[in-house]
Amino acid sequence: MRPLKRRTIHDDISYWIRLVGQRIHIPAPISLKYAGLFIASSLIALLVVYLLQERLTQEAALMAGIFTLAALLWATEALPLFATSLLIIGLEILLLSNPGNWAGIGFEGGANPNYRLFLAPLADPVIILFLGGFLMAKSALKEGVDSMLAHIVLRMFNGRASLILLGLMLFTAAFSMFMSNTATTAMMITLVIPMTSALSREDRLRKALILCIPLAANIGGLGTPIASPPNAVATGYLANAGYDISFLSWMAIASPFMITLLVLGWVLLRITYKSETKKIDIQQEAPALTSRGVLVMSIFVVTVGLWLTDTWHGLPASVVALVPAIALTTTGLLGRKDYNSLEWHILTLIAGGIALGVGMTMTGLDKMLIELLPVEGETVFGSLLVLTVLLSTFMSNTAAANLLLPIGISFAVSAVHSGLAPIHAGLAIALASSLAMALPVSTPPNAIAYANGILETRDIAFSGILIGIIGLILLYIFSGPLVTFFT
Repeated sequence: MRPLKRRTIHDDISYWIRLVGQRIHIPAPISLKYAGLFIASSLIALLVVYLLQERLTQEAALMAGIFTLAALLWATEALPLFATSLLIIGLEILLLSNPGNWAGIGFEGGANPNYRLFLAPLADPVIILFLGGFLMAKSALKEGVDSMLAHIVLRMFNGRASLILLGLMLFTAAFSMFMSNTATTAMMITLVIPMTSALSREDRLRKALILCIPLAANIGGLGTPIASPPNAVATGYLANAGYDISFLSWMAIASPFMITLLVLGWVLLRITYKSETKKIDIQQEAPALTSRGVLVMSIFVVTVGLWLTDTWHGLPASVVALVPAIALTTTGLLGRKDYNSLEWHILTLIAGGIALGVGMTMTGLDKMLIELLPVEGETVFGSLLVLTVLLSTFMSNTAAANLLLPIGISFAVSAVHSGLAPIHAGLAIALASSLAMALPVSTPPNAIAYANGILETRDIAFSGILIGIIGLILLYIFSGPLVTFFT
């Protein structure tokens, strides 16, 4: 008789990732409904080009059509998000670079830009930075480093319910700063399930234990340039505009918001889901760390150390990201199968956002849009933050950031007298996109937690809306002084 295979935490994580993939379904473009949306979006984009061709330059009108098409496709998901990014790059090359020298397209006056300028975002330094982060996360998950650290952290709080809740949030946020918040949530939910099973169904602490994970994972997306795709898009677009922000500077600016929101979230959960339970029995033992796991931890520590000390050694964050990429692949810690299984669609989505910004700047469309905005920088800034959260609630936060970052940063660059610095605008819009967590479908972490069946939509909505509003207020008031101080 064949012995039963022992179920591991990584089997559980794979289960949760498959489950969230089922709950957040990206429709196939061959569906009649979504083919109709694609055709309708294309017709609207063509109409925009037609209406603007007499008012704007030819290249700006064409770029306005591309921007409109991207916005509609990202909002409706008539195409997979990464496919829309590839479409953006292809249309920019065809319509703006015009390598075939066809009549009626390209730049109205002067030479057309080289098509390589629109392909460059696919190998932008930000893509390499995110690639390094993906490889580190993959190796930590593969060698059990994440689950080992999670068990140790939980043991440190000695079973006290309120402190375990805090420990879960701190650890989830910390790991979400350097690895996929989807994988982090799946891992932490797997650890929490045995705790909830030991509680009665009427105990409100069960909801708090589940809800604290997606809440902390979303908030952890603020912490570093590689914590979420919108952060990477903001970093890349700022760099292309001539404004660099270091890894350490980003952390210094974002960490106060992250820590404040984590503490507020913890207090909110303790008040909302008050329970008589004071102790939780943690029966799980921490898995042993192999020599391969120790090597992964060593590479992780060295990489993060280099990121945090870039002002000393002068290596850009994207160059440092090659250290784990090279170390993990040459030592065999990650093989070809691991490398092929990375989230390449996310990298393509980021590249599309960067390419969209490049096209808007090159054609002057960003400046034309800026002229339509009021001069008061604070009014525009506040409106952009609110719009970012609203769009990110109902569509991909990366897609929302892709649309609004070029406008916000270009406004800050053009309207110098408004008092809004480009780094301030880019960073704040990126952070605001991570505050959209009001619905189960707003983020993958929310969907994973909701899929467990313990939470209701109103549980996620109440905490998500409240934390989102508080985060917006904090960003509006304090992001400017922090950016000025740390940059």
